Amino acid sequence: MIGVTGGIGTGKSTVARLFGELGAEIFDADRIVHRLMEPGTPVWKKIRAKFGPGILEPDGRIRRKRLAEIVFRSPARLKALNRIIHPAVRGSILRDLRRLERRRPDAAAVLDIPLLLESGRVYRTDALVVVTVPQGTAAQRLKTRSGWTRAEVKRRSSFQMPLKEKEKRADFVVRNGGSLAESRRQVVRVWKKITGEGVHGRRKDD
Repeated sequence: MIGVTGGIGTGKSTVARLFGELGAEIFDADRIVHRLMEPGTPVWKKIRAKFGPGILEPDGRIRRKRLAEIVFRSPARLKALNRIIHPAVRGSILRDLRRLERRRPDAAAVLDIPLLLESGRVYRTDALVVVTVPQGTAAQRLKTRSGWTRAEVKRRSSFQMPLKEKEKRADFVVRNGGSLAESRRQVVRVWKKITGEGVHGRRKDD
């Protein structure tokens, strides 16, 4: 099982998708969260009870942008939200992993989880891939994609483990600041090392 993580705006999902092109089964934590937060689900009910009806759209869906504005201004509120979401996500992933093992025993699974390290490595990964980009590149991507200012990027990043620390803990590092082709070449090299040679010790792919 391969864990893929990184910092905000580093392109973790892009790298996970590249692993998927090579035959891996992808477990995308963000997509799982979206599903778990659908109206009427247990997670939805807990979030509504904790943060009030003001975070809901007229159709009952959670206003994710509003919820983010609330929790990323209060460590206590962020912890409260994580206590609701993380166990549900972990339970969903573990159930899906068991199904995958029954269906495709030899399949490689890739966990695309932004807070993989912050969660205390509750997932038993065989290899940890950390995705990095220069800080300015990440900030520009987030400005284009979400309209975030550099201050907003810095504020949200402060709730995560520093990217340099994640790099130190990585088995492999994918530097995702160049072209898609460059990232794909790195992912292919990592894939070959993991599936062909195994993972021995702690190595980084430059």
